[in-house]
Amino acid sequence: MDKLKEKFLKGEMPKVSLYDIHAHLGGYNRDYPVFYGTTEEIIREMERIGIKKAFVFHLEVYGTEFSYNNDKIIADCNKFSEYLIGFCLVNLNYSQKIIEKEIERCRKLGSVGIKLIAQYQDYPDEGKNVEFVCEYANHHKMPVLNHSWGSPKFLERLVKKYPLIHYICGHPVLAYTEVVNKYENIWFCTAGVSGFGEVEKMVRTMRNDRICWGSDFSDLDFGWTLGSIILAEIGEKTKRRILGENMVQLLKKLSIGER
Repeated sequence: MDKLKEKFLKGEMPKVSLYDIHAHLGGYNRDYPVFYGTTEEIIREMERIGIKKAFVFHLEVYGTEFSYNNDKIIADCNKFSEYLIGFCLVNLNYSQKIIEKEIERCRKLGSVGIKLIAQYQDYPDEGKNVEFVCEYANHHKMPVLNHSWGSPKFLERLVKKYPLIHYICGHPVLAYTEVVNKYENIWFCTAGVSGFGEVEKMVRTMRNDRICWGSDFSDLDFGWTLGSIILAEIGEKTKRRILGENMVQLLKKLSIGER
């Protein structure tokens, strides 16, 4: 039994620097309440567990209040810049003019990347506004984390057409394995991984330097998503890469250092 698993099973936090590629800040959206989920409480929990940095976005994924929620994310990232790296989120059903205006506004205020979640907005995963956002992101060299990139063929087409983006697969859809293995700028997030043997299969078939831990907090719980990696039957060195080292490499590629 490796040291990470041994400590975790004893209820102790393993000595590993954690970097979270997929997290949410809650408490702003009246339609998606997160109880005891103030940003201050989340930061205290990050400190307790040992999470060094996290890509964060808001939970208001359906409706019209994205500007208000983006402002809250920007404010929190400024206040807790040691820990939080903000992504803006837009509703893809809006016009391209409104979408571009909001992303541009957020970028100038400090947003580092863009979060897309077409499925929750009843918008097609491969719709024209997804490509429009990628065109903008490519121009400004912004990473894009997408809940779902649609088909592997669609993702590969985007990668070829907009090569300056770092693409992040928001959830562990193993159908993307071949395209992840093929390109240097696609990253694979573990948020929501739960099936028996799923982590092991992921590690066995996918390049291990592109798999990054994502908690999906505060939608999910830090401990649940950590457990699926720490308790997996994979090597300790691989666990450390997934839990933090790979995302550190992504931050370097994005010129985001310790700050």
